[in-house]
Amino acid sequence: MAVHAVDTRVADRVDTGGRAARAACIGRAAAARARPRRAAPAALPGTAIALRGAMQPRLGDLALHIARVSLCASGVGLAVRIESATLAAAFEGALFFASFALMHDVAHGALRLPRKANELALAFSAALMLMSGHALRLMHLRHHARPLAPDDAEGAPARLPLPRALLDAPLGALALRVEALRAAGPSGRRCQLAETALNLASLALLLASRRPALLAVAATATCLQLTMAVWAAHVPHNAPAWMLAAARRLAFTRSPIALSLGYHERHHRIPNLPCSRLALPSPDRT
Repeated sequence: MAVHAVDTRVADRVDTGGRAARAACIGRAAAARARPRRAAPAALPGTAIALRGAMQPRLGDLALHIARVSLCASGVGLAVRIESATLAAAFEGALFFASFALMHDVAHGALRLPRKANELALAFSAALMLMSGHALRLMHLRHHARPLAPDDAEGAPARLPLPRALLDAPLGALALRVEALRAAGPSGRRCQLAETALNLASLALLLASRRPALLAVAATATCLQLTMAVWAAHVPHNAPAWMLAAARRLAFTRSPIALSLGYHERHHRIPNLPCSRLALPSPDRT
């Protein structure tokens, strides 16, 4: 009987301990559920953080970019086929600006694409300009973080007189690539080097063809790239009132050139807003 009583007391203690452990686990789980959730991370300057399920891709804006790029690329292809250097240069200029508009929206995460799709779109759109998308994004986001500050390499031409900005533009384009490589982390540097290698290979193929239309494509892309400091940096930050008014009157065309020039200040206030929405009275901030 004594042994039986001891066994019963031991069993009761074991059972009581088990119930206590289970109760403690349940209590901890309930406390975890009641604990306030950590706030979402703050966005980097000039970017949009797309949380899963929180924001949907802006398919309309993406479709507009795809239509522009496809139309201009088709024009380049037609010009090359009929061996028209003049048409090739004209369509390549249009393709360059259409690709620049796409790259710019992608760099800011304005289209709300999934991360991998966004990275591919960044690389592809810049490759059409014979440029590195990851280098452009790094320098552009630094510009948005500290506009026209001493360390803002992209915005430096805006602080110069127009003749000096034009004179310095070619070397400035090279310096911007070098600075982007220097400022990037290991992963970003690898992306930039791969994209730059692709740019050089593409340019070499265009030049090796010796076809007038393809040479015109190479020359146009190179000239626009080497003068980017003027039309993409100096002019938007120093545009006279009449130029801004003219650009805003053309906003109905949804031209990325007119919109980005006429509403450049709004772009700096709401950088993750697609370019095509800059003229809207109540732009969507989300």
